[in-house]
Amino acid sequence: MTTTFNSEQITGVEKRDVENCYILGRLAEDSDRLPKLGEEMKAVTFTRGKDPERVVYYIQPLSAEPEILSQKLGKLSDEKYISFDNHNRTYLESIKYFQAENRLEFLRDHFEGKLILFKPRLSYDSSKSLYHYNFDIVLVENDELKGYTYLPVPYIRKGMPSNRFNKILQEGRPFQLHQYNHFMELPEFIVCDRHIYHIPDSDILKKIETNPNTYVCKKPEMIKVMPLSAKWSFNHVGEHREISFITSDFAGKLRDEFDSEGTDIYEKEEEKKSNSHTTKSPDSNVKDFMSEYEFIKLLNDLAIEKDLVYMEEDLINFHTALKTNYFTVLGGMSGTGKTELARLYAEALGLHLGKNLLIVPVSPGYTEPSDILGFLNQQSGIYMESDTGLVSFLKQAENNPKKLHMVIFDEMNLGQVEHYFSDFISLLELPEEDRILKLFSEKSFSHQEEYRKGIKIGNNVLMVGTVNFDETTKDFSNRVLDRTNVIRLEKTNFIQAKRQRESYKTDQEELKRLKNLKIDSNRYREWVKDKTGLISIDDAELDILESIHDVISSFDSQTGVSFRIAKAIGTYLENIPEDQDENLLMSRDVAFDYQIKQRVLSKIRGHRDQIEKVIGVYDEETQTYNHGLIGLILDTEEEKFGISLNFLEQKAKELMRNGYTL
Repeated sequence: MTTTFNSEQITGVEKRDVENCYILGRLAEDSDRLPKLGEEMKAVTFTRGKDPERVVYYIQPLSAEPEILSQKLGKLSDEKYISFDNHNRTYLESIKYFQAENRLEFLRDHFEGKLILFKPRLSYDSSKSLYHYNFDIVLVENDELKGYTYLPVPYIRKGMPSNRFNKILQEGRPFQLHQYNHFMELPEFIVCDRHIYHIPDSDILKKIETNPNTYVCKKPEMIKVMPLSAKWSFNHVGEHREISFITSDFAGKLRDEFDSEGTDIYEKEEEKKSNSHTTKSPDSNVKDFMSEYEFIKLLNDLAIEKDLVYMEEDLINFHTALKTNYFTVLGGMSGTGKTELARLYAEALGLHLGKNLLIVPVSPGYTEPSDILGFLNQQSGIYMESDTGLVSFLKQAENNPKKLHMVIFDEMNLGQVEHYFSDFISLLELPEEDRILKLFSEKSFSHQEEYRKGIKIGNNVLMVGTVNFDETTKDFSNRVLDRTNVIRLEKTNFIQAKRQRESYKTDQEELKRLKNLKIDSNRYREWVKDKTGLISIDDAELDILESIHDVISSFDSQTGVSFRIAKAIGTYLENIPEDQDENLLMSRDVAFDYQIKQRVLSKIRGHRDQIEKVIGVYDEETQTYNHGLIGLILDTEEEKFGISLNFLEQKAKELMRNGYTL
């Protein structure tokens, strides 16, 4: 049945968390025990009573349900979840349900043979003291593994390296499973960084009461880990955000594999140490100067303290891009915090507006370098600096090489970047000794001798551009895109952001300590490893870049993956920050995925007839995305390239709606 008679009600908080659980199910069978809500005892039927035109349909759960439903409300496992066709309207409209001539047949045909991922919805009828179990559809996919029950498998957030997760488990530190809260059974398997962890007993993990998605490990010695095998791709279903499902049969096979091939997390840590060929040199100024790991921590703490919402990977990605390239572009929809992130980064470095931080609001009228720099008046011999104050700021930075300086070009692409910013485009990739900004010819008549030889742009100068991508802005040229990371900030899931804020406890003493640590340009540059370029890229990664280049250059011979881009990707990968135990703060797979999106896919722009084969096709009627040529290259390892594939899907949607993509 779909109702449970019980005078006891659950609290509003309990209801909220129940309704944030994921369950995998299927359309009920006509032979199942069904509620008496319809004209006929069928899984899809018209309702009886006041509204006979309304269709009701039932779902049988195939995976574990929130424990509170059976423990507190007495729900039985064979009780169905129900929905009417005036609910789930967004999904039903997306499949053209309301346009169907025979709605019963249409709905049955659509759901039969499919797996349905849904969230429960509880409604309480106080007059009858009963609960109704409704549902919200999340996704529907073909059921290729018919007749099974399923186990949910949560994922640690994308970007967390497995070695770092090992340390969290070993040290009993809290970790979050964003799509798996306390109302579900404690998970038996967890996936992190293309590794799978086996938690054989329920007393190994403990739920942290202060946050419904937070856990700690009490018995790390009982956990085993092994790499995800190729079998995983064919045996997990219902993947959504940070959760997917496996059959009970496959779970049994995994248990057998762990018995024979799994290693405990301490062994994996020892293996990492024995394979390490580098030893960090002692930090001579530990007490006074900030380490890179402390800087990332301060950046994250400041963001949360200011109620700014960023994923930790966004912060690490931005930091890695900026420290290896001097100039980075931050894009994204309005309200994602582009300018705030740049200013937050400056604050973490100890920079102050009006001193060593300069913000240049870009005007649509900027068309040449003199608009941001100024010009030499040939008659008076006086350099007439632009109102931006950029020249004086850069001169100040030259005179104080140990102090970091940052320039933020706000709304950078309101003007034509390659025109007004042309003096910097090539300059910033030169060696420091050759990075001289020429303001005018040395032979020109000028009273300001300090400007005659130009201004040296040292390693103490960082530049960030914030941009929007819409019809009011100018396109970046390939010349610009070749020389920078274009980071597009995505909106964080609201509930995930709320959980992050709820679980954050400010350690004011630690925050004060971090703020008091010193950082100068020398210290900042110590965080940058030598630029090894292609040597830092694995052969398999180079093969992927080569294949993508072949595809892109086939539709535009002047576009592709240049040696400049490949070397920059190698430098980025070599410079992923580490924690105090030399564990990467972001997994290499995710870092490479970010680089493909930011360095390569950002160059793919144009009209449908030019690039549809490259990007792929999004079918609005079926709400499905069919990969293009690049997607087919990346789709062979979907878990590795989810960021890039999602970006390609967004571009395919733009092509479908607008006929072009920016």
